[in-house]
Amino acid sequence: MESIEDKIKIVQSKIDAAKTDRNVKLVAVSKKKSWQDILEAYKNGISDFGENYLQESLEKISKLKDLKINWHFIGNIQSNKCEEIAKNFDWIHTIDRLKIARLIDKYCPEDKCIKCLIQINIDNEESKSGIKFEEVENFLNEIRGLNKIKLCGLMIIPNPNLELSDLQQAFKKIKMLSDRLIENYENLTEISMGMSRDFELAIKEGSTIVRLGETIFGARN
Repeated sequence: MESIEDKIKIVQSKIDAAKTDRNVKLVAVSKKKSWQDILEAYKNGISDFGENYLQESLEKISKLKDLKINWHFIGNIQSNKCEEIAKNFDWIHTIDRLKIARLIDKYCPEDKCIKCLIQINIDNEESKSGIKFEEVENFLNEIRGLNKIKLCGLMIIPNPNLELSDLQQAFKKIKMLSDRLIENYENLTEISMGMSRDFELAIKEGSTIVRLGETIFGARN
């Protein structure tokens, strides 16, 4: 059985092979994993960890508070969780409503600015989280004045059942949107896309942040 150390080496070599002239941030998705697993990954060079569930993450954040870890919230955000998310996380990948953005801005500590990504509904499905393509620019204009939120880019979670060829088209689509938005919003340089089965393809299509769980930690309990 491969250790976390071995898995990280393999993943990092694949990232290095796929990327071109830009840096790619590896976010280790640590939901359902122990703080000891996170510590092991940290000792092997990982400093960015993604969590989906607030209550589960708070114990880990507390246990590892003395380490230089960047905590990424990558799950759906409920209004009543915004205060704790704003206080405990460095990145939020799932901003998709004005109400949520305003609450994060409201509860963010004075000495802090949270890096945020706008979640795009890449499939334009009513049942899915995320902002529709045609609504992105209006949303950007609405939240532009929030001082504690630093908008850094876009994030997508494509349908997991898509064929790789369809995934590639989704990745190309979000890269084109990103390139267009950067003309007016120069700080929107990040694209968070790519998970365990497709991260190499995502990087080749322009991803700057990949979110990997089982590839690093093994199957979830």
